Amino acid sequence: MNDEIRLIIADDHPIVRQGLRQVIERETDLKVIAEADDGEAALTEIEEHKPEVAILDLDMPRMDGLEVLRRLRERAEKVAVIMLTVHREEAFFARALQLGAQGYILKDSALADIVSGIRAVAAGQNYVSPLLTSYLFQQKRSAPEAEPNDLEKLTHAERQVLKLIAEYKTNHQIADQLCISP
Repeated sequence: MNDEIRLIIADDHPIVRQGLRQVIERETDLKVIAEADDGEAALTEIEEHKPEVAILDLDMPRMDGLEVLRRLRERAEKVAVIMLTVHREEAFFARALQLGAQGYILKDSALADIVSGIRAVAAGQNYVSPLLTSYLFQQKRSAPEAEPNDLEKLTHAERQVLKLIAEYKTNHQIADQLCISP
């Protein structure tokens, strides 16, 4: 059984890639299998090598990290993605999470954060730079409270339709199954 976590690093700055590689490869369970200096190359390397984790810079030429992430999710690639960036703005953070990033780490974070983040996302967890955790609490506090009995307000027929929608049925399939018109 291979416990090694295979990674790809995508950043347009060679010094950043080299420094990350050195930090990562000091760990016996982590291995950098490829590097990319732009978004298109990152997408190609990920599709070719199938790493467990991809570390993507947000700002890259030819395709930014968010677009790479969007395309990976669109193509259903099974790779955990960590966005590594200088952007502290909540909008970038929120967009990365919305697109399915499992990690968001600031470049000025401690090197230990990067290694911890890699191990966390490889294990199916999420990881956010400690400097950004306040965003998560703000989002939680500002989210509207849902009434616990909202589903109970639905009729039996509405619940059946909702269940079929959750199963990705089309309008026609739902109508056929419930013997009603679309």
